Amino acid sequence: MIAWGSYDESKPRVRLLLGELRKQGALQAEINIPVWSAIRDKAVAGQRRLLKSLIRLLGSYPGALAKLARQPGGGTVILPYPAIPDIFAAWPVARLRGHRIVIDAFISLYDTMVSDRQMLRAKSIRASFVWGIEWLALRLADVVIVDTDQHGEFFAKEFAIAGERFVTVLVGAEDEFWKVRRAAPPAAEGHDLPTVLFYGQLIPLHGLDTILDAVRRTADEPFRWLLIGSGQEEPKLRDFLDKHRSNNVTWLPWVDYEQLPAIIATAKIALGIFGTSDKAGRVIPNKVFQVLAAGTQLITRESPAVQELALRFPGAIRTVPAGNGAALAGAVCEALAAADSSAPIPASAQKELGPRQGMHKLLMNSKRT
Repeated sequence: MIAWGSYDESKPRVRLLLGELRKQGALQAEINIPVWSAIRDKAVAGQRRLLKSLIRLLGSYPGALAKLARQPGGGTVILPYPAIPDIFAAWPVARLRGHRIVIDAFISLYDTMVSDRQMLRAKSIRASFVWGIEWLALRLADVVIVDTDQHGEFFAKEFAIAGERFVTVLVGAEDEFWKVRRAAPPAAEGHDLPTVLFYGQLIPLHGLDTILDAVRRTADEPFRWLLIGSGQEEPKLRDFLDKHRSNNVTWLPWVDYEQLPAIIATAKIALGIFGTSDKAGRVIPNKVFQVLAAGTQLITRESPAVQELALRFPGAIRTVPAGNGAALAGAVCEALAAADSSAPIPASAQKELGPRQGMHKLLMNSKRT
């Protein structure tokens, strides 16, 4: 299998997927065009910065395609996220060399821009163009990787693609998040109160309105909120903090990724997502696996995607209705009051809660002629 394209190794999804393929001895070559890693959130990066990266990408394609053409024919080319631009460049060479093509859909460009972030109006010309690009990109692939079964069902229905072409490969968490539970968690400097942690991009998927409503409702409770992140809805957070100044809320726009395992382990509770979009009900974000790996109790929204995990690990996961700040506030208070009854998921679950789950099916599908 040949990894090819502008895949972004700053994203845990990409690192974990490629890392598992390396462990399986399935990668014979890696041809990467690193143009996206410096842009944390492409939705708010600005047109000039995106255009510069796109120009660099287009200028790098010929050399990367030449390297692909020199690889032995008849194998498989995998295009990790973000793969949509790459498949249009790779498809002619891959087909001429007899390669099958695997694309990691991971995040639907159309669904994110139209339904989730509402950056484009549904049925507008631009939205229809984005839909058409994604429809064609997915149809050019032989196998499409998704992160949950529910996401696969969405892609199959939305873009009229046969369900058997999809393979679910969970996102999972890196080893550092599993290892931190075996170390003594560091104390939260300067704070004696229990910590309720939210971290992630400030985007509608995460349900910032719901979280801030819960913060407001618990202003007098004996615990602190630690909010980490920046992004599209950052002005909303700044406005809230200006209007509701409180000693029980700390906001950090950014922390180094290497610090996250210890920060999660220090928290009594960590939050998942609470957005009300259809997408929020189909995904299990990377941070859900990170929190569970670190042994910290998780509170997240009810959804078809997370239901199986919540039923299997009730001592580690609490769920609340999407978009319900009162329910979230109540769940946080209840979880802290019943802390002795919580139980982290067993460390033995690491193999099944990560990209190894589904990897056998992916490798089998990629070998079909």
